[in-house]
Amino acid sequence: MLDALLGIIFEMVLSAVGTAIVKLFSLENAAEIATAIIGLGCIAIGLTAALWGH
Repeated sequence: MLDALLGIIFEMVLSAVGTAIVKLFSLENAAEIATAIIGLGCIAIGLTAALWGH
């Protein structure tokens, strides 16, 4: 249950950060920024899985 709660919180924070970054920059850079956010999200998910798995 704690894993699901932390996962939901992580998703909400990642979404909010992504929205804030897109609003700060123009829409023409949004694709590049989205790629960076997705990459950081994958790294964070991998680190979280590694830490929770041990």
